Amino acid sequence: MYLLAVFEAQSRKRSGVAGACPIPVSGGEISWKDLIVSEAKQNMQAKAPVTATQNRIRQVKSAIKRLADENLVLRNVGEPGNTFPLMLLHESGLAESEKRGYLIPEYYEGARTVVTLPVQFFTNGWVYVLKDSEIRMYLILRHLAARFSESHALHGVYLSERDREWLYGISRDVYEAHLALARFGLIQLVPNPLRHRDGKVVEFDNFLKKGGVIPPHRFWVVGDSPFFESPLGKVRRALLNHPPSRDQMRRRNG
Repeated sequence: MYLLAVFEAQSRKRSGVAGACPIPVSGGEISWKDLIVSEAKQNMQAKAPVTATQNRIRQVKSAIKRLADENLVLRNVGEPGNTFPLMLLHESGLAESEKRGYLIPEYYEGARTVVTLPVQFFTNGWVYVLKDSEIRMYLILRHLAARFSESHALHGVYLSERDREWLYGISRDVYEAHLALARFGLIQLVPNPLRHRDGKVVEFDNFLKKGGVIPPHRFWVVGDSPFFESPLGKVRRALLNHPPSRDQMRRRNG
């Protein structure tokens, strides 16, 4: 929801404060109900029957409320009777007394403050296909590749445990999303003679006994070209070729 709102703002304006989003939650030619892809089922057996459309609208409103709770948007902006569902605020989620409108990034802003994505990430549907964890990990790797462009070109970039926890605030499970990103062709794992193809260290026990330092995974971000086509074929092939293990299914069902 947040990425789509940012995309809408940057598509509508080229500079300055984004202002209120004119897209309604429902109704009209285009609405958030149509832009959000999520599982919404009908429940006609309830005391008050609920259709799938009503459930989708509830999900959209819930997402907007969550973003408002995080100080990332304002809800119901505008005059009474002519309100807009949301207005983006500054990305940092500033406190109530310091709220500022979302400012469209300028072309000259550097890699430390801006993470770029091609338009096709949205228009070809990648934003709907990738899981939240996969999107987060991919944005982090794009950020690192832009910040350390020379190192990225020569040796790839890596994410240390300290930076993973303190700089980007992601868990080990989110970090493991790099496996799916590689299968989808969005990144490449830099070959390392000390690791097997699945990432495990060669002769791990002996390696530790010798006092070896485990080298971090290094990654190359492929670039924008994978987004120029539909993700469905790539993702389908990757999932068929790499089905979840029994342990993964157990954790998912648990």
